[in-house]
Amino acid sequence: MKTGRNRDEWLDEYQGFKKYLNQCVMCQSVGYDPVKIEVKEGLYFKDKAMEYFHPLTVNEIGLCPDCVERFEASQGSAP
Repeated sequence: MKTGRNRDEWLDEYQGFKKYLNQCVMCQSVGYDPVKIEVKEGLYFKDKAMEYFHPLTVNEIGLCPDCVERFEASQGSAP
């Protein structure tokens, strides 16, 4: 996965692609939505999404699976 300047420049050029991205509200990790990207027509965007981002699902409150685990673990340890 590429990061940095090329990714930022590509996103600036294709700002409409941002609707296919998810961001976790806790860890701020950014990745493409695997469900939305499958219905997107055009292989160019799919290839670029996979080149610049990792697949990232978020739940209804915007947490990625890793943060959900951490949150549930912290809630379970509370008295």
